[in-house]
Amino acid sequence: MRDRLVRAIVAATALLALLPTVGAADGIIIPIPYPMPPWPPPGPRQERYSLDIKYHRVETVIEDQVATTHVDELFENPYNVDVEGIYIFPLPKGAAVDRFSLKVDGKPVEGEMLDADEAAVEYRKLINQNKDPALLEYMGRGAVKARVYPIPAKGKKRVEITYAELLRYDGGLVKFVYPLDTERFSREAIEDVDVEVSLKTSASLENVFSPSHKVQLERKAPNAAVVKYHVKNVKPAEDLILYYGVGDAEMGASLLAHKEGGEDGYAILIITPPAPAAATPGPKELLFVVDVSGSMAGEKIEQVKEAVSYCLNQLGPGDRFNVIPFNEQPTLFRDKAVAATPENVAAGLAFVKKLAAGGGTNVDGALAKGLASASAEQAGPTMVVFLTDGKPTVGERNVVDIVANVVAANRDVDARLFCFGVGYRVKAELLDALALKNGGTAQYVEPAEDVELAVTSFYDKIAKPVLSGVELAWENAEFYDSYPPAVPDIFAGMQLSVLGRYKGELADGVLVLAGERAGKAESFRYRLRDVAGESRDNKFIPALWATRKIGFLLEQIKLEGEDKELIDAVVALSKRYGIPTPYTSYLVEDAGPVISRPSPTVWPGLGRPEELASAGTWMQDREGFRAPASADELSVRESKAIGSLKRAAVAPSAYGDVAVRHVEGKSFRRSGGFWRDLALDEEAGRAAVEVKFASEEYFELIKKHPALAPYFALGEEVEVLFDGVAYRVKL
Repeated sequence: MRDRLVRAIVAATALLALLPTVGAADGIIIPIPYPMPPWPPPGPRQERYSLDIKYHRVETVIEDQVATTHVDELFENPYNVDVEGIYIFPLPKGAAVDRFSLKVDGKPVEGEMLDADEAAVEYRKLINQNKDPALLEYMGRGAVKARVYPIPAKGKKRVEITYAELLRYDGGLVKFVYPLDTERFSREAIEDVDVEVSLKTSASLENVFSPSHKVQLERKAPNAAVVKYHVKNVKPAEDLILYYGVGDAEMGASLLAHKEGGEDGYAILIITPPAPAAATPGPKELLFVVDVSGSMAGEKIEQVKEAVSYCLNQLGPGDRFNVIPFNEQPTLFRDKAVAATPENVAAGLAFVKKLAAGGGTNVDGALAKGLASASAEQAGPTMVVFLTDGKPTVGERNVVDIVANVVAANRDVDARLFCFGVGYRVKAELLDALALKNGGTAQYVEPAEDVELAVTSFYDKIAKPVLSGVELAWENAEFYDSYPPAVPDIFAGMQLSVLGRYKGELADGVLVLAGERAGKAESFRYRLRDVAGESRDNKFIPALWATRKIGFLLEQIKLEGEDKELIDAVVALSKRYGIPTPYTSYLVEDAGPVISRPSPTVWPGLGRPEELASAGTWMQDREGFRAPASADELSVRESKAIGSLKRAAVAPSAYGDVAVRHVEGKSFRRSGGFWRDLALDEEAGRAAVEVKFASEEYFELIKKHPALAPYFALGEEVEVLFDGVAYRVKL
């Protein structure tokens, strides 16, 4: 059964490899009139005829609440004739745009700004001409419109647009949205997508995060930052959403909430400590427990030595450290952790330089020695950095017993245990359990990756502890089922997010954040009415909460074995929120939901996971995903996939061959070109109101219920449950 779980959950790893978090879209050029046969080029029926987008570059400068955005995109005419095009750039919904400029091939052109009602008329006209519902995605938005002519056969057109807008402040946060969903309008993937947002505020900049994309955040100053997103060969599918807060609090806090109907609400809490440059960190103690067994010989041991040396060189005057290399038996740099004086650091560096690989692997003995060397004098957090590339071969080898021994040894030390598994020969279950039971994390470095980079990046994140032993308390507010369940230590420059559910209202609640800094108790109080924004527009929160909960449930299953109650919980969450798991897959069009074991569904381009596991061969699909070659590799990649779900900042979305889409808080499955709301799976037998696509009734229904537009935009045939009524759009 355990082997079946390993083989099944590797599908989650495959999914993460196949489904990049794509983003950043653009305006579109739609040829008018549409070319007739023999155009478009021969092949399968082309349903959409907008011009392909070759590159898309965005630069936005935000000063306080004023955002100026410059968009540069290159279009390609795939047809054999010159065409005239209508350029449409949908503005962010509700945006207060006060000016814009437009250039085509570097020359200014006249364009017109349409308000939401005028744009809706234009969208409807284009939908009727093209029989393409995708433009419904932009209903309720204004737009910039311009005529572009000529666009030469097989030629290109460069379009640039610059516009300014005033951003809204709500619930302690400012929200910036860049219109992105143009996946349906480019037949080919966009070769290059590059987005950069520069932020500068008068007060301190807090709580910068994106719930839609995995962005890179570079802090430039306490009141300035740059957010970057760069990908290649993608079809954008979501608007880019960016939140940021301003204030002068030492520990910034923001709470975004989402609540619909009579259900309990969902919330995401964002805690932002000071930036590293502005932080006054407390002391810390680092214990490096390093595998120097024979399998570490060569490049691995050299990278580990460089990594540990880097960390020692970065220690501050209030820090303490020790180094515990181990093979059959552990040895110690010092019996007890010592202060990071220049003399001690120099001696530690010399000790590390002499390390050589050889012998077996005594994990149990090494961790016991390492924890025993912790200093009783340490006022700040103690952290064990454990690096290994193999399984226990000497001493205690049973995973359960090793974990129990470490937990017992750590009871008085209260150290955080951060595990680094190097390569595929490690015992992933052991590292996962050690991290979980000791307040840390497990990270896996694959053979092609750099151990030194992984460890030094980790050190840079935990270099300046701000608050340890963190606890959250809610007064006059019932917050429950939160993830992560135990709040980790807080470090300067590291943003903390907690997802959970809540009952009742938030307005009268108080949040208390407490912990220790430099051995002294410290706490922060926040009135929720000052930091919380509750809205039905925060539709990203439920799926993100479910993603994290699924990650923790899958980890529990992996470590403790398959349990019907846990599996049922995963299945229920997966079906409701449209998140693929090893137990429920909606991945391949027409395959339908699969809730059977041990024969998982076929995953796109990979075949069945159990076949891959037994084949023992390297396989590659068109996306470059390499199938695991051994059970050990399966287990490592399984742990990495689960870790990604547990720490998710963005709910997984489905693209390409994967037939699940998340739209405005709902999840849909595709079958034969037909999109069905997963909520209807629980409404078997419910009669649906049928509506003909692009009919007067169709558009009147959207006018009456504008919230239906994003769902109908999925395709020409859609079934959705909305306000208790099932609607079915048919050709």
